[in-house]
Amino acid sequence: MTKKLVDSYGRSINYLRLSVTDKCNLNCFYCRSDPGRCTVENTEDEELTVEDYRQISEVAVALGISRIRLTGGEPLLRADIVEIVNAIASIKGMNDVSLTTNGILLEKMSQELSAAGLKRVNISLDSLDESNFRHITQGGRLRSTLTGIECALSAGLGPVKLNVVLLKGINDHEIEKFIRLTIDRDLHVRFIEYMPTAGQQGKWSNYFLDLNRVMEIARSVAPLQEVQGEHGGGPARYYTLQGAVGKIGLISPLSRHFCARCNRLRVTSDGKLKPCLFSDAEVDLRPALGDKKQLELKFREAAVLRTDPLIAACNSGDRSEQCIAKRPMFKIGG
Repeated sequence: MTKKLVDSYGRSINYLRLSVTDKCNLNCFYCRSDPGRCTVENTEDEELTVEDYRQISEVAVALGISRIRLTGGEPLLRADIVEIVNAIASIKGMNDVSLTTNGILLEKMSQELSAAGLKRVNISLDSLDESNFRHITQGGRLRSTLTGIECALSAGLGPVKLNVVLLKGINDHEIEKFIRLTIDRDLHVRFIEYMPTAGQQGKWSNYFLDLNRVMEIARSVAPLQEVQGEHGGGPARYYTLQGAVGKIGLISPLSRHFCARCNRLRVTSDGKLKPCLFSDAEVDLRPALGDKKQLELKFREAAVLRTDPLIAACNSGDRSEQCIAKRPMFKIGG
């Protein structure tokens, strides 16, 4: 039996995020330092193939990984995304295949993705106001994403989680509107602290807002109760408003880091295995493709490179300075 994947600090790894592209059909200003390049980032021959993702996932499952999330860029831009979902979902021992998307293409694809084995989706939604949404995404249409949410719910891709990157002075006035979405619908609205990945350090301090502000506003709406998420070891802390159907999630990589319980690795769309989101360390999987034993060794190498959770700073200013990843988030996999 293959020994399960445990890093040097005793953390079991059972979650893998696979980026399938760094292309996107939105130009969110906080994501990219050069929005004009959104649709021409990498070429098809740089992206991993369906078979590559199958091999990587099979090795990951053998090492104890039971959850895989597909990310980007915008993963639904891959013409073969349904094939990728099916290839991974068909692996024995794979319990949960999910996907993060901006929702624009879900109107056309949600049913097909569900049939291929996709279990659920996270949908990025940073504003509920048409004008503000257009500003943040630099031209996006709010209606397209809202329609995608409804289609995901109809296709059974739930619980649908809405990811809101909180931006001071940009969308913080909408916190209460987002919170109220959870009252009568089974939506998990997750507020995420803005963090300074490569290319964004100059913007970070202008827009960063501690998630304590979300808690203050939530308590003004109704009494709060802390609850469990669907999967152990995830980064979000979940709460429900009294009498609400959905949940409020807080993901705070800076002000209240979760390194001690981190259970994940990331693979970029060009085949690099990243042990830590804050680190620039990478392990190249491409030379090992076609050889599962070599791929296993690459995974174990990455586990050894994982960052000591005890060195993570416990305040947002110092923690932001520890983010030395050389790739912007869209090239890592959001």
